[in-house]
This record gives sequence, C-alpha cells and structure tokens, in this order.
Amino acid sequence: MTEYEIACLGKKPFPSRASARRRARQIRGEGGPAFRDYRCQFCWTVHLGHTAGHATYLRAGRHGPIPVQEYAA
Repeated sequence: MTEYEIACLGKKPFPSRASARRRARQIRGEGGPAFRDYRCQFCWTVHLGHTAGHATYLRAGRHGPIPVQEYAA
C-alpha cells in the first residue's frame, strides 16, 4: 500500500480542522472510535485518521475495500 493510499484514498476531505473535529466528536458520541485530524500532504485538506496502531476498518477503494494494516509506532 502506498503512502498516498494510506493518507488520502477513501477518506472524506474536510475544509477545516474545526469541521473535522466536530465530526470526530460526533462519531465518538455515537460509540465509534477516537480519531485524530491531520492535514493531508497530498490534497492539502483535513482528514480524520485512527490513532497509530488502532486502524480496524476497511477503506473504500475504487475496486472494492482496501484492507488496512497498521503497525504501532
């Protein structure tokens, strides 16, 4: 999996950190995992990502789901 696929592919772009943080709080309030916001180096928008070592979901890819394999930092 390339760096671009890990950082950007299949993730929703947010126009600002504030909007990304609001969505992260909403997801957490619904019983979902804790996310962190970060500025994407490829598309320069803000994305939400799992804390390192905690990715457990599949991302949507162009040709179906992409399995995510993360290593603890």
